[in-house]
This record gives sequence, structure tokens and C-alpha cells, in this order.
Amino acid sequence: MFTLRTTLRRLIFPVLFTIAILAAGCSDDDPTTPPVPGVDISGVVQNPNGGPGAGSTVFLGRPPLYFSRPAAIFFDSVLTNAQGRYEFDKLDQGTYQVYAGTWDPGSEGFSQVSSFSRHLAIPPQSAAKSADLVANISLLEMVDDGMVGGEVFHEDGLSETPADSAMITLYRYEGAEFLVAGETATNAEGEFELKEVNTGNYIVTAEKVMDPGASFPLYVAAESETFFCDGRSLVQVEHLILRDIMVEKPAVYIYPERPGRFEVELIFGSAIRLTASEPEYGDGWNVSVDESGLIDETWDYLFYEIAMRGSPEIAEGWCLSWSELPKGLKLLTKDMGLNAAEQDDFLDYWMPRLSRKNFYEILPVHGKDLDAWVNLKVTPAPDAVLRFWLFFRGSDTAVELTAPRIHEFERTATTVVEWGGAVIP
Repeated sequence: MFTLRTTLRRLIFPVLFTIAILAAGCSDDDPTTPPVPGVDISGVVQNPNGGPGAGSTVFLGRPPLYFSRPAAIFFDSVLTNAQGRYEFDKLDQGTYQVYAGTWDPGSEGFSQVSSFSRHLAIPPQSAAKSADLVANISLLEMVDDGMVGGEVFHEDGLSETPADSAMITLYRYEGAEFLVAGETATNAEGEFELKEVNTGNYIVTAEKVMDPGASFPLYVAAESETFFCDGRSLVQVEHLILRDIMVEKPAVYIYPERPGRFEVELIFGSAIRLTASEPEYGDGWNVSVDESGLIDETWDYLFYEIAMRGSPEIAEGWCLSWSELPKGLKLLTKDMGLNAAEQDDFLDYWMPRLSRKNFYEILPVHGKDLDAWVNLKVTPAPDAVLRFWLFFRGSDTAVELTAPRIHEFERTATTVVEWGGAVIP
């Protein structure tokens, strides 16, 4: 599973772009510190004077799945002992980061804080464990004389132009929360600057409404990598590119056990925007479906499209040459559970939309993993649900991918099927 932002105070999946980082105050991952035998991740927190950071809180996080270089979601924490030592044990396979802070008893924030550690990889249980991981952490005193600046561009076809009047929001990690730390707008050259920035770990987001008068306004957005500000220096966030990924034609089929009315609700994750629908979505669909699946005596399926911030990073999939694509997609969608008519609908829609490339990576996200983007709620509840989106990425050369495991789908009684897709850079 992966997680998306649900409120401004909860951690998120950020979609990230290139950033220049001034690394003052970076954590000291000193491999010479003895690890705690048998403990997955341990280390020592050092206060700004060089002594042990006793009583500090160390936060453990990991990136959500499917997104490239995202900021971590922090889900666990421990207090350091009198020697500044901390430990995290019995961790699942994956990549983790830690950082530390000392809470100011006179406020809700930190009095001291560190930058994020390096990435810490826990191997599978079946793999030989070469060594326990050590991540030492150096705290800095909180000061508020830092600056964050940068440039924002809008991608329009093959060109990039400065994005004026884009809304800039600065978010700061505060323990396991994610708080708004400042807002501004870009000038005519697409530049922005935020002053009086505290010591801490941050992300900058940029967003702009391109056609506010449209029925479905086009929002474009960008988000930086996580960076650390020492509270004294300028951190330059360079070249944020405003763009969105359009997920096209999620088609929702309903095959009822008996004819009747169905309410269908799309529950959107944060930064997900509805851009089209048929029939008109409004506050949700309330439709009549006959025994063949025909909706309101008109539609074979419900249709919607969304814009989502940035492109997913998916590790598993298939790579097909251009000549293999039609037959390969038909076989793949059949294996994933589509019937013959649904396969034809899929190919009729997608083949004309894929420009000629030597190869295409076919990257699936399916089942409950889609819920963080769009959760599909059907009432009365169906007995069987099949949902998947395929992301297409063109390539000049063949790409070696691990094929995902596909579970056989059984249609029973009332069945709901959804497919969708997107072309990603």
C-alpha cells in the first residue's frame, strides 16, 4: 500500500523534482559507532554542544510505495537514553530514514532539530544480514533567520515558461506532522522568496490554476524534494516544473445480480482533481443498471478522468515492443480479469493514444492500492470488484522489469470492474 496526503497536518507522498540543497547541519551517519547487536537501526544523538542528546525524540519514517524519491512518512518514534542512544528493531524489509528533535517545553515546536539521515535499507528476512545499521544524528539549535528561494516554470508542450502568480507553500516536518510554515506567490519571472525560515526539514509546493473559468479548472502543480534549512542560510530550490499527470478514462462497469439502482461515489485523495465525467458526476452517480450492465439505458460504463500531481514510480511491470503492443495488451488485460468486450474497449481507447515508441513499459497499480488516489464506493456493495490502472512509459530501448504476480479474478453475483491508465514521462 501507499499513502497520500489527507490533511495538511499529516505526512504525504510528495512527488519530487530536482532541488539544490545546502546541507548545513546534516546528520552524522558515523559507521564507527558500535551498533547494538541484533537491532536493525540504532545510533547516538548529539546535542549542539557535542554532548549526548538525552531525552530527544527520534522519528522513524519510510517512503510510500510507487513514488520516486518521496519524503518519508514518519510512523514511529523513541526517546534517547542518558547517553543519547536510540534503537529501532524488528523492522520489515524496506528503506527507512530517521531524524531527531528536542521538544521545547514552552511551545509546541522543537528547540533543537536535525536533518534527515541517509537512506537505511533493511534487507528481506531471507537475505544474509551483513551488519546492523548505524545512523548518528547531530542536533542544531532552532533559529529563524533562514531563507528559501527558487524558480517555477510551466511546462507547455516542449517548452518551459516562467510561471507567474503561482501559489508557493512551505511545509515543515514537526515530529510526525507536516505543517504550513509560510506562503507566497511567484513574481512575473516565476521567482519566489520566503524569509524568516526556522531550522528544520521542509518541502516547497507550487500550484497554479490555468483556466479558472472552466467547468473543470486545470490545476498544475510541482513539489520539491525534502531539504534542510539551518535557520541562517539561503536554500535555493531550483527549477520547479508545474505539470500534472492525466489519468484517462477510468471506466466503471456494473454487472448486477439483478436489475436495480446503484449509488457510485468517487472519494478523491488530496491533490486529485476530477477533470471529466459521463454521465455528469455532480455529488455522485445514482444510476439504474439492467441485467446486461447497461446504465440508464444509455451507457456501457461510467466514465471519469482525473489529474494527479506528478508521476508514480512503479517497480514491477512488463516491457513490450511497439509491434507486440496490441496483442500483448490484450493478453495482459485478459490475465488481469477483463472480459472480451472490456478488452476491446481498453484497446480501442488506448492504442490510438500511444505515440509510436520502440518500447513501452506497462506499469500496473491495482486493487486497494488505487484507494489512496480514488476510492470507489458502490451501494449496494458488489460481491466482486476488479480495479486496475496501467501507466505507460515510452522507451527507446528495452527495459528489464519484474513481472508482477496477477491473481485470478472470479466474477460472482454483482461484479464491478474498473480500468484506467495514463502516459507518464
